[in-house]
Amino acid sequence: MISAASASGAMPSAIGATRGVRRRRFADALATVVLWTMACSIIVMLAAFVLYMLYLGAGAMTPSFIFGQPKETTAGGGIGPEIYNSFYILVLTLLFTIPIAVSAGIYLQEYARPGLFRTIVQFSAESLATVPSIVMGLFGLLIFVYTFHWGFTALGGALTLTLLNLPALMRVTQEALGSVPDTLREGSVALGGTRWQTITRVVLPSAIGRMTTGVVLIAGRIFGETAALIFTAGLSVSVNAPYDPNPFHTAETLAVHLWYTRSESVVPDVYRIGNGSALVLLIMVLLFNVSARVVGRALTKRFTGRTS
Repeated sequence: MISAASASGAMPSAIGATRGVRRRRFADALATVVLWTMACSIIVMLAAFVLYMLYLGAGAMTPSFIFGQPKETTAGGGIGPEIYNSFYILVLTLLFTIPIAVSAGIYLQEYARPGLFRTIVQFSAESLATVPSIVMGLFGLLIFVYTFHWGFTALGGALTLTLLNLPALMRVTQEALGSVPDTLREGSVALGGTRWQTITRVVLPSAIGRMTTGVVLIAGRIFGETAALIFTAGLSVSVNAPYDPNPFHTAETLAVHLWYTRSESVVPDVYRIGNGSALVLLIMVLLFNVSARVVGRALTKRFTGRTS
């Protein structure tokens, strides 16, 4: 038989355990609600921002605006050359940035041993990442515009943006390669693969999804950059050849055109051009992000068989 004293002593402990379980469940439910709210708030803010930009700029979305030439003093100008220059400088910058940054990331993650040289490279990259874009633009002005006598060119702007974005993509590459399990490397070596074969056929395909995310991030930064390009790519487009493929032509991008229109321009329809340019720039970034993520998922599935 259980004594009355034992039963009375067990009841408070049982009640306390029940209350503890309730508190934990309440804390879990509260944390779930808070986290879901924060996640949903990001979606709501993005949707509200996109809808607001649509409300402001939808009236300017005409073929003559999207494909037309800009005008300096009269109404009715377009942004066709600026859209072209935005993608042109993006492609040029990625052509320079991706090989250098990915190669540096591979070396630091897969080859370099802890030591003075690796520390210097890491410190240099971190220091370069903290340089303000306007300071980098002044550097590009001194080197590419004045020292090399290029003037304001798309190539000078692309090289300046390369210096600005190298550290970010290099760091992303390191983290992406570091996330690949060592068991995959060991399995490749056990099957007779060399280090280079392991990197190119096992490690890089496994990290392609995260590396694509890094490219998307710096692409958004390139699309929206203004300070560095004002001093290197210029504030105008070539009147005789607005869609010139020559990298040594002035190349005002859409972001720079938006800044110039809202701050310096004297055209009568400045608000229409500004709101329309902002909407087109937003659509360009969103479309590029979606396209890059689709390509990244396809490459990941192609090389690893995983869907994410």
